[in-house]
Amino acid sequence: MTRRLQAQSRRLVRRRPAPMALAPVLPLMRPRNLAEQVADVIVDGIASGALGPGQRLVETDLAHQLQVSRVPLRESMKMLEAQGILESAPHRGSHVADFDDAKIDHICEARVTLEKIALRDAMHVYRKEPERVARLDQVVAAMERAADALDWTAVSKADLAFHREICQASSNDVVITLWETLARHVLIVFGREIRSEQDAAGMGPQHRRVRDMLLTADLPALEAEIERHITRLRNRRKAGAAHRGERA
Repeated sequence: MTRRLQAQSRRLVRRRPAPMALAPVLPLMRPRNLAEQVADVIVDGIASGALGPGQRLVETDLAHQLQVSRVPLRESMKMLEAQGILESAPHRGSHVADFDDAKIDHICEARVTLEKIALRDAMHVYRKEPERVARLDQVVAAMERAADALDWTAVSKADLAFHREICQASSNDVVITLWETLARHVLIVFGREIRSEQDAAGMGPQHRRVRDMLLTADLPALEAEIERHITRLRNRRKAGAAHRGERA
């Protein structure tokens, strides 16, 4: 069932032309059940643009496309509704929520807060157990391969894998749980960002800087860097919109 869902996910994402998909960058946390897997497939579709804002999700059509029964599909949709990724209305069914500027700002703010908390413990773990840094290096290497191919879906998932590893290194169960819930939102936000070849070239160095600072920097410097790192594309987009407004 897992392999079939993965194949369906790739087909859903490929509705929007994209470079050839790359192999997974790391064995990420395994979904707990089929409903979790279906939810991840739906989120992949939203992040890739195959499922657009406001698009209605018809259970029978989606169950057929993903080749799953309506029971886990319905459970996954309720899960995504609870997370604010889908919305529902009486007699209208479920549809993809709109990720407007205010919502994206809130997601970024929550992510910055969680990752700053994670850094407090993670920085000590990496310094006591430098062998763990190899996990970050593996993710960055995979991220660069994906960036070279301009495979932004793979880049986004590698980006998440990098920050997931830092949160897991903290061993803060509350942060990890909240971050995992937010990760689906972050993947969708990544899909909304306009990226270029210049962005691709910078992905590796930006993440290596965070990696190096985990081993050498003090906490205030790390916190400042992670905030800059997380908000860089968002701030650039806002600056571009403001510049266009001034020209108009």
